Amino acid sequence: MNKIFLILILCIGCSTQKEKSVLDKLQEYEGKYEYLGENTLDMVASELDTTLYAIIDDAKYPLKHINMDTFANIQNIPVTFGRNGEGKVNQYQVDNQTFKLIKTDFERMEMNPRKELLNNPDKYHYQQPEKLNDGLEVGSLENIFGHPEPILQMVKNTIQGDYPDVHSILIYKNNKLVLEEYFYGYNANKPHQLRSATKPFIGAILGIAIDKGFVKSEKEKLLPYFNSKYPEIANMDNLKKEITIENFLMYRHGMDCENDNPESAGNEQSMMESSDWVKYTLDLPMVAEPGEFSSYCTGCALTLGSLVEVATNEMIEDFANKNLFQPLGIKNYDWTFEPNPASQSTFSQLYLTPRDLLKLAKMYSQQGKWNNEQIISKNWIEKTFDMEKGDYGYAWEHKYFVVDGKEYNSYLATGNGGQKINIWPELDMITVFTGGNYNSYAIYGKSTPPNEMIPRYILKAIE
Repeated sequence: MNKIFLILILCIGCSTQKEKSVLDKLQEYEGKYEYLGENTLDMVASELDTTLYAIIDDAKYPLKHINMDTFANIQNIPVTFGRNGEGKVNQYQVDNQTFKLIKTDFERMEMNPRKELLNNPDKYHYQQPEKLNDGLEVGSLENIFGHPEPILQMVKNTIQGDYPDVHSILIYKNNKLVLEEYFYGYNANKPHQLRSATKPFIGAILGIAIDKGFVKSEKEKLLPYFNSKYPEIANMDNLKKEITIENFLMYRHGMDCENDNPESAGNEQSMMESSDWVKYTLDLPMVAEPGEFSSYCTGCALTLGSLVEVATNEMIEDFANKNLFQPLGIKNYDWTFEPNPASQSTFSQLYLTPRDLLKLAKMYSQQGKWNNEQIISKNWIEKTFDMEKGDYGYAWEHKYFVVDGKEYNSYLATGNGGQKINIWPELDMITVFTGGNYNSYAIYGKSTPPNEMIPRYILKAIE
């Protein structure tokens, strides 16, 4: 989910003295500031890469310096800092809105992977994950892999800063959690924002609603469920009337909706600027027959979340807590599902700990069971993963890597920033990454680190 606001990158390759002066300059802008609505943002200078970051809801974004106190975000919108009579920064202005500095004494986000090991990554010592009463068995990396050196090198390289803003790496193989590493101040008890990795949870919750009879079948037509909530839907035609729930689950909606295409009427940014994200999605014009081809559209998942509420007459958070989170023993989470501008900063996303992400994946890999209890029907799991190569299933994606001519298949839940949950059925393995590389293509022109780390290190260790 791509709401990008501030960040600046200054000076790489300067002398040590020059770098210090640049860092000192960047620190003049540090502080907690006003932001949209009643929200706040932090400006924090990073010594690691001599960059000032704007941090919004634990997501950090880099500003590009233009001149004096003026910078630009990646949309090239000027961000100008103001100063008081004493020459101290006291506000910033963007889009003709002024946001004041609240305070300079605030808790700063950790900007280093592991500060104490940053220049000494070889001093890292592997430790077996701690056994907790959470249904996850633990084991030794060496006992499970036999050739763990690539994985250990991956951790060292992350500590060294080669893979910025990777917040956690977990590997669960042969029914044992064998690697659990956290960076940038994150830990096992801190829920992490999931962005679009929330969508498979919505898919799971919808599956439970169907199992329980609140929705007859995913083959049903979608629009009749919203007749009362939205009596009038724009661009109604015979194609739109044929959209099924399953079409939305597999992103085969046929609508003019493609997340990152600015020419698409349903691109994510345009949807988020509307007053009702579900209504906006349902109002989109049709461009193809439903089921013809897939086109990734955030509005589909939000609409399915709303469908659960309509069908169960219950808030999706409450339905999920009773029927998914409690059975999985998930207690430490945060979720406010509100698909409208009230979620402008949080995107209606779920916040979960990495271990709890493992639980969802493990339940799916066990045909919907957890601790011998059937949470979701085996039938729903099988249909979820009945997908074409490289395409979408029921809110999951088929993802494969080719390493030295060998293909490795996985089922993937992914979210902006480097949230990656991969189930590797042929390897009896689950990998989980969380990260803060939000909008990495737009900012850096490359994909998030896990896409490189998985084949380079983890799959090499398999070989």
